Amino acid sequence: MNPRRFVVLANFALLIFTLLASCKNGTDQYAARTKVGDRMPAISVDGTSGTFSLAAETGKVVVVNFWATWCGPCQIEMPELEKRVWQKYRSSPDFAFIAIAREQDEDTVLGFQKTHPNFTFPFAWDPKREAYALFAAGGIPRTYVVDRHGIIVYQGLGFESDAVGEVDRAIEKALAQK
Repeated sequence: MNPRRFVVLANFALLIFTLLASCKNGTDQYAARTKVGDRMPAISVDGTSGTFSLAAETGKVVVVNFWATWCGPCQIEMPELEKRVWQKYRSSPDFAFIAIAREQDEDTVLGFQKTHPNFTFPFAWDPKREAYALFAAGGIPRTYVVDRHGIIVYQGLGFESDAVGEVDRAIEKALAQK
């Protein structure tokens, strides 16, 4: 199957699932608990590079991506994040990145990383959804760009063809500001 067609079908399936879940539950369980302009919730998670704490990244532009090993759209997005975000900005002292596996433990994440060595960005795990719960009740991938002052300047749900381009533009703009 054509990769672009797969992305379209995966996004369509996510949309249908979201609509059905919303109708069934009477609420939009995928609604964000944050918005652009909000202060990023304080998170601290264990990961492949030790403990990642947003407080320790003060003064940097930070990308936080919530994902899961079983999530199709997440796995489509990850190579794009690796190539168009991590590889581009990783050497900048003003940049940090973390990919947090929602409701997955250390062994699962480390196993995924071992079978996907092309992903070189830092991974973390959130087995009890404690960090994720600050952002939403459901729906991944979710990506946030946080400016040097801890303010959300971009947030996105799902994966669309230019989502990583939007993340890249938000990073560039945030890095240009002091």
